[in-house]
Amino acid sequence: MPGYLAGREELISNAGSMFESLKNKIPVQSIAYTGYRGVGKTVLLNRLQEISGEYGISGFHIEVTKSGSFIAKLSDNCRVYLRNNSVSEKLKGLFKKAVDALKSIELSYKPGNSEFSVSMQERILYTNSDAAQGLQELFEAIGGIAAEKNRPICFFIDEFQYAKQSEMDAFVSALHRASQLAYPVMAVCAGTPEMIKMLYKEKTYVERLFIFPKLGLLTESQVGDAIVIPGEKVKLSFDETAVERIALITGGYPYFVQQYGQIICSHAGENMLVDETAVNDVLPEYYKELDNNFYMIRYQERGELEKQCLQAIADADSLPCNVSYIAKTLGKNPRQVSPSLSRLKNKGLITYESASEIDFTVPGFGDYIKRNRQQ
Repeated sequence: MPGYLAGREELISNAGSMFESLKNKIPVQSIAYTGYRGVGKTVLLNRLQEISGEYGISGFHIEVTKSGSFIAKLSDNCRVYLRNNSVSEKLKGLFKKAVDALKSIELSYKPGNSEFSVSMQERILYTNSDAAQGLQELFEAIGGIAAEKNRPICFFIDEFQYAKQSEMDAFVSALHRASQLAYPVMAVCAGTPEMIKMLYKEKTYVERLFIFPKLGLLTESQVGDAIVIPGEKVKLSFDETAVERIALITGGYPYFVQQYGQIICSHAGENMLVDETAVNDVLPEYYKELDNNFYMIRYQERGELEKQCLQAIADADSLPCNVSYIAKTLGKNPRQVSPSLSRLKNKGLITYESASEIDFTVPGFGDYIKRNRQQ
């Protein structure tokens, strides 16, 4: 967790206002933050979950993985919500509806590991039901309970692009139904740009259900805040030349700024004023840290043709470059390199500035490739 979330103050303030509205039973949109690796999506998500508790909101964190079931984790959280919120006689019907919906979901997504005891007749009934419909009924039930008890629910979902398309569609449909009924249920999601395509794939109402803030690079002023404010806590100060140099080297990439700050802090003495010379002194260590723990794994996992494409992009006179240049450099035609470029894009390593203009998604990747050409 960085010492200060520079450049995200407005996003945090806006989310806080939405939490306040949700608490006051005013319908709000859900949020889907997008950005590439290292721009601080997870950090922001964690901070917002912390803030949501200040408004009396029940916040649940879900980290989606490639192999796990998102819906199973979601249902686990809903069960925890029901367990933690006792219901009156008036709400017994909603509680039963929620439990029935959970049984349906559990038997669909955890067929061999259900925590519910069900009869054979119920098992046949639930396993033959529509799991997506079960999730919608679950949201109707817990949403009704949340409204009656004035205990809003917010799901904080990280790496949402890893959800199966069918699970994402089911979740969006259920969230939409809760929104139609003006129930205090929302989601704050974070993922790569691929997440946006998935959300829009089959739902025409997604733009009304979500807002889509994009997390990007920090300005020089924001880089200054990101290192100066935490530095004050450890009696470390930075002059303007140091801030300018760090902003230039890191390209304003939040994770890189954080790493640079940590390295400088590990070498600095108490009450030290960090200048440009001090920044340059630790530059080799900074490159070594990123090469070994950030760039290398992203590069070494790629296939041979994908690596060749990355090398061609790194060697371009200027970026963005186009597909024709990459193909010509590799002695191939555009059709031969397009599948590799698509995989690199899906992995978040390159981005298309336009239909054919290609660039790296993070600063310094081309320099890493040039530094480690022999690998």
